Order: sequence, then C-alpha cells, then structure tokens
Amino acid sequence: MAPKRVTSVDRAVQLLAVVDEFGTDGLGVSELARRTGLPKSTVFRLVTTLEENGAVERHEDGYRTGPLFGTNLAIPSNSLVARLQVVLTPFLASLYEATRQTCQLGVLDRDEILFLNKLHGIHRAHSPSRIGGRQPVHCTSLGKALLAFDRAAAERVCSRPLPALTTRTITDGETLRVELTRVARTRVGLDDGETVEGVGSVASVVMDASGAAVASLAVTGPAGAVLGVGNEQVVLEVCARASKALAAVGDADADDLVAHPRSI
Repeated sequence: MAPKRVTSVDRAVQLLAVVDEFGTDGLGVSELARRTGLPKSTVFRLVTTLEENGAVERHEDGYRTGPLFGTNLAIPSNSLVARLQVVLTPFLASLYEATRQTCQLGVLDRDEILFLNKLHGIHRAHSPSRIGGRQPVHCTSLGKALLAFDRAAAERVCSRPLPALTTRTITDGETLRVELTRVARTRVGLDDGETVEGVGSVASVVMDASGAAVASLAVTGPAGAVLGVGNEQVVLEVCARASKALAAVGDADADDLVAHPRSI
C-alpha cells in the first residue's frame, strides 16, 4: 500500500490539535512550528486561514482555539463536583493571594486530571490547562499528588505506556512508582518541565472526611519562579485548611463525597 499523502487538511488538523492542547493560553507561530515540525511559513499560512474561519483566534502573542469550537468544556454536573468547586475555590484564591502564580484545582477522573478551576497569575506561563480540560496524570503535579493516594489508579497508570510531553517527562512505570512513593511521604507532587518545558508546578492533596484524597491544588508558573522557593509549604498549608473545610460539610454531603471519592 502506498504511503498516505499528507495534505493541507492533515497539517491543519495537526496544528489545531496542538492549539487545542494549550487551551486558553495560546501559542505563537514559532512554538507551533516547533511542536508540529512544520515550517514556520506553513504554520503562518495555516493559522491565518484558520483564524479567518473562526477555528483559531489571536490571544496576546499567540493563537488559541477560536469561536468555531465554542468555549465551554465539559465539567460533569453532579453534587460532588459542585461541592468541590464551592468549598475549594476560596482556598484556590487563597493560594493565588499567597503566591501570585497561576493556581489550579483538579480531580482524578478516568485516570486523567480534570480541571475544575484555574486562576491566572502574574506570570502567563504557557500552561495548557483550562477549566473543564484534561491532562495526563503521570506528568502533572496535580496528577502525581492524587495518584500517590490511589493505589488502584497508580497501578493502572504505571502499567501502561507513558507518553513523553517533554524530554523531562517520566516515561518508565517503575520510575513513576518510585516518584509516587516520595509524593505519598511528602504529600507534594512536583512537575519540573515534564508537561511543558520551562514550566514548573507544585501540588498537594485535599482530603475528605474519610481521609480519601478527592482533589488537589497546584501552583504553576515559570520553573524558576515556582520550584524551590517555598511554595511547597504554602501549598501544604492551604490544602490542610481546605481539607478541614471539606471534612466539615454536612453529613449528607460528606456521605456523597465518601461514596464517590474518585469517580466524577
């Protein structure tokens, strides 16, 4: 069988996939060319056409998914999600106030990280997360924090292929198991350029009344501004307060959280 001829449509779809991956932050032509392997001239021509048709739109110095695809991503509508958003968003704001970096709230859903909220910090680092979006768990600080307290999910993830998002991504299951052991001991998940080159993230878990890890909070930004500057302790303290607040909900709400701790 003759090899498939790569058409302009194929290249446009490839480009859109990368743009969509980066959510609301957007990517410039040079970065899009690097990530797709396409010439910059080709990328510029394609994004110009896509922009004219509403598939992408300009955002600051880059491009993001445009109005053709809408802006509302799917967040499951149930009492657990509503409770987590209501109870934990003030602590997300507290984390932002303490760090002034991008802060995120996530949960483990179908062995992926599902983002329930995000507050943008002073450093607009290229973080692909967006509210309602998803990311792999093995390379994100949020994901590592939650996997460390969910043995079944951790074993599933460590036993399957782990795609490399950057040269720093952990792609070996045994190495990830060792990392999760560290996270379980320290309660801190780290991402040092594993999801996006040059971007760092620090996360910890929020526990419900039963002691189950139901969510995680993270600080994200340029690696040099986030890692090794005391954010680990800040995240731990905020998550500890958030856990107390979550444990203090009424009996009916607590029963709901205990009954569905990891299935959104």
